[in-house]
Amino acid sequence: MINSLIWLLTVVMYLPSFIILYSGRTNWALEDYSHIYFILPISLFLVWQKREVLKSLFQKEDDSAVRVFLSFIFLLGGILLFIFGWRNAYDLIYIFSLIPVLFGLTGYLYGSKVLKALSFPILYFLFLVPPPPAILDSVTLPMRYGVSFAAEKILSLFTYPVTREGLLLSIGYSEIFMAPACSGFRSLVTMSALSLPYIYLIKGRLLNKAILAISVIPLALIGNLIRVITISLITFYFGTEAGQGFLHNFSGILIFMVTILGLTGIESLMDRFTSGKPEITEAKYE
Repeated sequence: MINSLIWLLTVVMYLPSFIILYSGRTNWALEDYSHIYFILPISLFLVWQKREVLKSLFQKEDDSAVRVFLSFIFLLGGILLFIFGWRNAYDLIYIFSLIPVLFGLTGYLYGSKVLKALSFPILYFLFLVPPPPAILDSVTLPMRYGVSFAAEKILSLFTYPVTREGLLLSIGYSEIFMAPACSGFRSLVTMSALSLPYIYLIKGRLLNKAILAISVIPLALIGNLIRVITISLITFYFGTEAGQGFLHNFSGILIFMVTILGLTGIESLMDRFTSGKPEITEAKYE
């Protein structure tokens, strides 16, 4: 009963934060990061998916004084971050505070084993944290230059009349400006938010999962590059209006397809490579 009341108070404390987040009044809204809407449902699903494991862990005692102390420190630090961020309207801080609060409450109420089992669903909330604009600009600007440079070189290989001046790509009589949305950062974050739960849930070796997780980065960037090249070709053949229409309506599908097909292919190759190798298990002696 007490635990339920504590969680209810936590929901009440963070409900305004989620209302603000979903209303589009945070830095995420500047780049239209629609993935924030499925972070909470996916995290709750991951917790529900572990329900049988959690039931068995709830029955085990864990009265370590170190665990209680560290959990209290996490909880207190998270609450202080929330108060500071809320009073000063710092989106980054008060949304991030949810993570240490959840770590602290889970460890304090249920023990370290339950906390370990729920670490990924809790850390998954990092995708809700809006990045500081200064950091966002410092990351996306070189990515925009990199995409424009790569697109120019690839189109030139196929003898298209393309030139580049900074972030402005000219192909034929049309010009394409590499806006922040063309950097690939948004697609990288979105594809990571979609792919990591899948990688977390599949059965397999930890090394294979790590390889898949790392593969999301180049796959998402390659998908974004293909999108930019496709938009450039549509603009070249059909005009600027056709290219802009494609950008708003269908460009995300290319990145999604490249990432999903790439992950599926890598997973299949790793399964074939490891299927013939016997798994090493530890012998247990009575």
